[in-house]
Amino acid sequence: MRSRPGSLTAVLLAGLLLTASGALTASAADPVPDDWCLGTVYLGVGPGIFHNVMSNAPIQAPINVRSFTDGLEQTCSGMTASVQKADGSHRTVVPLDQDGGTTMPPTWTKLGYLTVPLSDGAGDWVITKITWGTKVMATDVHFRVLRASHLTVDQPVRTSGTARTTITGVLQQYTGTGALAPSPNRTVSLVHQSGSPIATATSDAGGRYRATAAFTQNTTLRATVTETATVSSASTDFVTAHKLLAMSYLTAATTAYVNTLWKVSGTAYPGKLMTSLEIFRDGAWHAAGSANYTAANGSYARYWKPNAAGTFRLRVVVSGPGLDNSPWSRDVAVTVRQLPQQPTYLSGLVAPTAGPPVKFGTKMSSFGFLKIRRSDGSRGPVANALVEVLAKRPGDATWRKVSGSATTSTGYFYNNWSVPFAAGETFTAVLRYTTTLPRAASSTSGTFGPFTVQP
Repeated sequence: MRSRPGSLTAVLLAGLLLTASGALTASAADPVPDDWCLGTVYLGVGPGIFHNVMSNAPIQAPINVRSFTDGLEQTCSGMTASVQKADGSHRTVVPLDQDGGTTMPPTWTKLGYLTVPLSDGAGDWVITKITWGTKVMATDVHFRVLRASHLTVDQPVRTSGTARTTITGVLQQYTGTGALAPSPNRTVSLVHQSGSPIATATSDAGGRYRATAAFTQNTTLRATVTETATVSSASTDFVTAHKLLAMSYLTAATTAYVNTLWKVSGTAYPGKLMTSLEIFRDGAWHAAGSANYTAANGSYARYWKPNAAGTFRLRVVVSGPGLDNSPWSRDVAVTVRQLPQQPTYLSGLVAPTAGPPVKFGTKMSSFGFLKIRRSDGSRGPVANALVEVLAKRPGDATWRKVSGSATTSTGYFYNNWSVPFAAGETFTAVLRYTTTLPRAASSTSGTFGPFTVQP
């Protein structure tokens, strides 16, 4: 529990000054020395209405008089202050019999202490006059004494997903006997550690307050209450409300097809969370190429396009900042099948563009058509498909891609490339189509050549 600091002594001795209002009077028979201590008087009981806090014991309120004259310590003995509550009760004369010390610019302070009673000392007080012998200065300096508030906040229960967090605690105040009692019908504010407001609640007859808040991550907060005319402000220590992310079961087909998009979807809360699709391969999880944030309603959909048949494990990983169980994941096993494929056919030519001889850097042309056999047995074009040109020398272990182009709507392709081999070498070439369609098969043409590179 943290209550508002209530040491009137600390504030008064800090030299916070308020100009005294009223007139100074003296007897004609009593001479006034030039360095009279009341020449210019300020009361260190400020600023203005000072809010002091009293809990379970009486408090000592220091009353200060300051002067900018010399020799105050020797000259101003016997000074008193008349103090009373604003309703006229508790009339008290306080001897200013202590030296408060010297400050800059040279000032001297006389002070005395008013004992504010615990039972009925809370409320407004006024200093009515300062007296030194027969000399009197009327004043009208007010200060206020408040009962201390005592505020607590319970550790919130950790919640998951969109569940709201309940924040509760008890607000009490000290009574005239020094005991704590409920402080009802007061507004308690719940404040983020950054200072931004979260929610408010009103204390009930037992002093308990209760509020709920929708958090999207762990949130550190405290409770505060402002002062009233009779009781002080208060604030609690910080507590952290913890959150867990909630993830639905996955919605996905357990069967997928080669070169066909497979979809997995679900929901995850709270807030904006990152969802990533991963595939288990070679003993570890790897990114499967589909990741994005959840939508405003918490939904997401991730996609995968398998390129081979078999059984695979995939998972969706959900993550977000400030969540105790982030990252979290769910996985699914998927069987990938190859759909019945229709054969494709490559017809074309690979040859020197301007005819032989073939030399290093000679421009070559590759062109032709890519077609597929339809279900009815006829042949039709395969549009927007990549046809590669591969070349290989007799001693090469693998084919080397030297060019490629996409087919038009009629299945036609055409490209040019330059011979990359040195004089004296021989090479052959083929055309190849690698399918990316679920029902189209890959195909490779016959070889072209051999071509001998001339000097």
